[in-house]
Parts: sequence; C-alpha cells; structure tokens
Amino acid sequence: MGVLMGEGSVAKTAGGPLFRPVIPFTAALITGIIIADALPGFSVAALAIFFVTILRVVHCLHRSRSSLWAPLLAAMAAGYLSLMPWLAPRHGPDHVTCFLDSGRWLVRARVVDRPIHRQGRTRFVVAVQALSRAHTRHPVSGRIRLTVMGDVAPNPGDIVSFRARLRSFHNFRNPGGFDYCRYMAFQRIHGSAWVRSDKLGIDPRPPSRSAGRLIQDARRKLAQIIDATGNPWTADDKAVLKALVVGDRSGIDDTLRQRFNRAGVGHLLAISGLHVGIVATLAFGLFKWLFSFLPALLWRGWGRAWAAGATLFPVLAYGLLAGMSPSTQRAVIMVAVFLFSLMLGRSRDTLNTLAVAALIILIVFPPALFSISFQLSFAAVLAIVVGMQRIGIHRDPGAPLTRKTVQWLIGGVLVSVLAVAGTMPVVLYYFNQTSLVGVAANLVLIPLVGFVAVPMGLVCAVTSFFLEPVAILGFQMALAIVHVALMVIDGFAALPFAALRTVSPSVLEIGIYYTAGWALLNWRRIPIASWVLAIVIGVAVGDGLYWTYQRFWHRDFKVTAIDVGQGASTLMEFPGGDVMLMDGGGFSDNRIFDMGQRVVAPLLWRRKIARVNILALSHPNADHLNGLIFIARHFHVQELWINGDANTTWGYKQLMAVCLEKGIAVRILDTRTRNKTVGGVTLSVLHPPPGYAVTVGADQQDRRNNASLVIRARFEKTAFLLTGDIMAEAEKGLVQREGLQLASTVLFAPHHGSRTSSSAGLIAAVQPQTVVISAGVNNRFGFPHAEVIRRYRGAGCGIWCTCTHGAIFLSSDGDQVYRK
Repeated sequence: MGVLMGEGSVAKTAGGPLFRPVIPFTAALITGIIIADALPGFSVAALAIFFVTILRVVHCLHRSRSSLWAPLLAAMAAGYLSLMPWLAPRHGPDHVTCFLDSGRWLVRARVVDRPIHRQGRTRFVVAVQALSRAHTRHPVSGRIRLTVMGDVAPNPGDIVSFRARLRSFHNFRNPGGFDYCRYMAFQRIHGSAWVRSDKLGIDPRPPSRSAGRLIQDARRKLAQIIDATGNPWTADDKAVLKALVVGDRSGIDDTLRQRFNRAGVGHLLAISGLHVGIVATLAFGLFKWLFSFLPALLWRGWGRAWAAGATLFPVLAYGLLAGMSPSTQRAVIMVAVFLFSLMLGRSRDTLNTLAVAALIILIVFPPALFSISFQLSFAAVLAIVVGMQRIGIHRDPGAPLTRKTVQWLIGGVLVSVLAVAGTMPVVLYYFNQTSLVGVAANLVLIPLVGFVAVPMGLVCAVTSFFLEPVAILGFQMALAIVHVALMVIDGFAALPFAALRTVSPSVLEIGIYYTAGWALLNWRRIPIASWVLAIVIGVAVGDGLYWTYQRFWHRDFKVTAIDVGQGASTLMEFPGGDVMLMDGGGFSDNRIFDMGQRVVAPLLWRRKIARVNILALSHPNADHLNGLIFIARHFHVQELWINGDANTTWGYKQLMAVCLEKGIAVRILDTRTRNKTVGGVTLSVLHPPPGYAVTVGADQQDRRNNASLVIRARFEKTAFLLTGDIMAEAEKGLVQREGLQLASTVLFAPHHGSRTSSSAGLIAAVQPQTVVISAGVNNRFGFPHAEVIRRYRGAGCGIWCTCTHGAIFLSSDGDQVYRK
C-alpha cells in the first residue's frame, strides 16, 4: 500500500484518504455493489475496468509510482461483479427454474433448514433432487421454499416427497415496494410449493454424528427444556428466551414483536451484533481477569491479546448454538475482527476495524449489503464510534465512585441516543415507525436482558448437558428475568406517545440526514462542515417544498390502481390533498399476509400520505376488505363507506371493531346518497339500489358481488367509474337506471375482468377511453378473461392490467387523463 501511495505522499499522512486504507476500499466495493443492483447487465464493462485497473496497479508497482484511483476503481468493479451471480445466475437445463409454472410434479427433495411453525403452517427450504411425472424422471438441482398445511417436523437432511406445482415468485409491483423476488434470489431460493401435511412423505435421515447434526440436536433439546419449564411462565416468556439462547423465533408472533417495536427494543429479539457483543464483552472480561493470575502473560503484556483470542471460542459457540442465521454470522464476523484487532494491538483505530469487518462480510456474501440487519448494525456502531470520538466524554480513573457512576450513566445514555439517531432513517425507511421511548427502554432492558438473561441462559445451556436438573432451575431464573423484562416492555409500549408512525424517507432524505449529522459532529473540526450544513439545509427545504406540492398544492386528480395481486385497491388523491382509498385487497387470512400492512400502507407512506380521509369498501369479500383493516387502524381515517352488506367473516368484524375503537364514522351508501364533492371532484353513488345489499345471504356470493358499491368520480370533463365486483345482472340494472350518465373516461373493469361481467351493454353506456383491470399474475380464475379483453379492444379501449403492468398511475387535469 505504501508503494501505491508513493513515498512521502500526502495520502500517507494522518489526514490523507488512505491513512485508514481499508475504509476507501470498502467504500469502493460498496459503491460497486450498489451500482450493480441499480444497473445490472454491464458485467463485460465492469470486467474490462477491473482488468485495466489491475494492470495499472501492477504497472505502478513495477515503476514505484503512486496510484490512488486505480485500486479504488478495481475494488468498485469487483463489487459490481461480485453481485452478478445473485442478480443474474447462470443455471443449466437441469435447474429447478426450468420447471417452474409447468404443472404438477412428484418432487423428491432434501430438507435444508429447520422448519418454522406458524399459524397452522410449516415452512422450510428444500433442495430439489428429482422431478417425476408420466413415467419420466428428471434429476434436478436448486432450492425452493415448501409450505406444508399443518404441523410437521422434518429434520435438516431428511428426504421428503410430495406432489405439487412449483411456482415462481412474483412481486407486488408498486413503486418503492419490497422486492420479494430479489430477496429470495439472494437466499438462493428459486420457487415455492405447498402441500397438505397428510400428502407429504418424509424419509428420515439415519442418525448422524456430524457436527451440524449434533448442534441441531442440541438446539432442539434446549428448546424442549425451555418449553417444558413449568408455570407460572407464559408462552411469550419461553418464546423470548428461546429466541435469545438458541435463535428460535418461531414463537414470536406479530403481537409480541409489535410490543417490542413500540418500546424501541425490537433488536433484542434477533441475535445480532448486540447479543454477540455482550457475550464477547463478558467473556473478554472474565478471561482478562483469569489471565491476570498468570505472571508470564503479565510480564510480557500479553494479557489482553490472550483474553481476546480466548474470547473467540465462546463467541463462535454462541453463534453456532443460535443457528448461525445470516445476521448472527455477520455479528460473529464483526466481533471476531474486533477481537483480532485487539490481538494485533490495533484496537485504537475502531473505524478501520469496522471497515475490515464490513469488507470481509461483503466479500463472503455481497447481498448482505441490502439486508436490514447489516444496515442497522453498521449504522448503529458507526454512529456510536464517530459520535463518542467527536463528543469526547472524559472518564477519570481516579474519580470517586459517585462521579464514576454518573459518568457511566451519561455514557450509557449517550450511547443509546447515538444508536437511535444513527439507525433512525433506516428504521423509518423499512418500518415507518420510531419509538419515542427507545432510549429509556434500552437503558433498562439491555442490562436486564443482555447482561443478565442471555448469560444466564447460556450458562444453563452448557449446564444442561451435564446437570439437567440444575439447568432447569437456572432456566426458571432466566424466565423470571425475561418475564420482568416483558412487564417493563409492556409498560413502555402502553404509553400513548411510545411510538410514532410516519411516512417513508426517500434515499435523498436519508442522505440529507446523515450528511447533516456529519456536519454537526465536525462543526468545530473541519471548516467546510458549516458550508456542507448550509447546502444540506437548502436541499432539505427544496425537498420539503417539492413534497408539500405533491401532497397538498397539486391541482390535478390522481387515481392509482394499486397492485394487490388477485384483489382490488384504488387510491384517489384529490386536489388540495384529501385522500380516499376504495378497497384494500387482501387474502383470506390476514395472519399469514396482511395486504394493508405489507403492500398498501408502504405505497401510501412512500407518497408521504399519513392520513386517509375516506375508506370505501365496495363489498365485504376478503380480496377487497382485509387490506383496509391496517389502514383504518393507522391512517387517521374519518369515514368508512360501505354498501350495507354485514358479512359475518372475521375480516368484517375486525374492520368494524377498528372503526369503533378509532371513532371512524361508518356510512351505509346506496343510490339515494347525495353526491359529495371533494377538492372539486364529485363522487356519485350509482349502485346498489336501497335495501339491495342488506338482503344478501351468507351463501349468495353472486348477489354479494352484485351488491358492490359503484362510485363515479367526475373531475370537470373527465370521469372515473369504479365498479367493484358487479356482474351482468347488476350491470343491466345500472345501465337501465343511469343510461348515458355512466359515460366515463376511465372504467375500472368489474370483477377483475371476469367473463360474467363487462357486458357489451355496460361498455356501450360507459364508452371508456381507458380500462383498468385489477387481477393477480397467473391467478387460478383466469382473470382477465380473453373474451372480455376482446370486447374492450373491439370498443377501441386502451387496456391496462395490474397483472402485467403493476400499479397503474393516472392523473386528470380536468380536460384529459394521463398515465404516468
């Protein structure tokens, strides 16, 4: 490195860019990975840059010349190329991806990971070995995720067989939405299948004495011991202790997770840098104390180095016991790098050590950069390290105990504040919630859980292999600590101001935040920091004005068909900022996948929408209703419009309960309802007739569809007709009552493009220029039907479908409708 910088080069001085050489190289590698994710398909160019820059480095070494940008460009190109095997893998003809969406197969596969049981389903990953049907058998490679309806308990390594359709993954294609396909690709999982438990054949693997099997058996035994621990401990107590000791989070349901998140201590549930760091801290302190009794080490000053080396063993053991999940692996690597720096006497340069840890993690697994745990861990540690260095709290070793205690408390508060501040934009970006009590909660719960419950649980885990009765007594004590911790968490979470939900920050806004933080921390140290802060404030003001215009000052009428798969959800943004959401999509069981929380709400938050004035439910079917429950609970809704069909499903009861809890006015609409004007847009209820929906029976699905609310939104010369799931019968009545008054610029096709809807009479009456169809990719109903598509094309309509185009954005200036 010295040759590359050149003798006497300014880069070699403390202020130069390569004073900490790993930092710029890690930054360059990260930049290359980010570019690869944003602009894939340039591997040849990246490979050329890599070889040219490497030749440049070799030439500089040979000529003893300095070179700064060539190695950095090489690292950037290497980062780009390192991600390509995940973004664009090259599979052979025998890979499972060649057999997806091709009908039913008899599948033979090997279980790869530990099953997770939740809500009556069991999920695990299998490596496919062979596919068979019609007397043909194909040897196959590649992994898929298998969902079993029911509880089964195969072990990693067991062979399973089942008949199923292998399906490819599909995203909900909404701007800023979670890229599920990429997420699974980064885990080398290429498809999915599901089967009933009674149709799954399991061929158990013969008992093995391999290290992996022994660790799995040990983890299972410890989980069983914790579960078998008697009263008075609750299932939540045991679930949390299992998560802390053996990394088993299958018992952590959404309600328990939300309690932790509201209190600002959600990170305690995942074994990551905090837990591994605590284990390392305690182990290092213990070994340092033990080695202080060895004069040979003291004379040579080797005590710290030997303690650091010995600490590697409990750290690795804890990672293995916890299952070595990706977040645990990264934590172990990070802590191991810090321990090695202690062994080598380089512990003072924490930033360089942190960069080494990131470099190793990204070389081993480049997609780690995009994982939430990686971003949160490094953001927290970086904020703490830089913040503590800049603030510079002085601790006097000779101070009285009282002053030391005060200094320790101030340091603890500062560390907690810096960790929260450093991770806040990342937390808001992914979770749209920040805890306002997190600093106080962490000050209480990290010592209680991290320094008491976790070490006690680990000691009991080791003891269980020798003296199980003693271990059970110890687990009782650990559960008591966890129980107290949960009481504290519930106390913080119950506070009305405990957590704040907010809109999503953009990448620009995250950059503004961190740049401003850097400028504030370096205000007195670096002259340019004040200018940087001034520029950042200017950019922030411009960003705020832009979003204020987009939300409240715009004069156009915006209508969005949200991609919710096989369902419907339509967002209307009126001039002046009021918002209406008609339907919310949804699956039959919100506990498995909450469409409102996972799909609709993120889109609203990305568009800076925190309040929905009006919810409208066309009819109470799950694929229109269930996504509204989360929106009603978290978006300050004023009114809910319904058609009067009081369905008895869980989803309908839950929605009504939320309306009662939140004070949302529930209005039953029919054709007698007076028009409502919002921001210059007139909303008219054209269906159902009075009393029609009230008479729907529980088993009358066609009548329920025909009772859907039909709403026409007219903005000057343009109009949008939203039709729910009405069918031919309701369409006929609608045309007879309204006639040419149905004329609309945009028609949201009835019943997802079903053949039983979109009759020729309706199309002739509406005369739409554009038709929007909401349907899921490869849905089992075959929507939209080819016959319906022919009718619309025959009428000269432009057709847009969420199943092929994703979310569809339309806007009207009152004269024309534009697709964005």
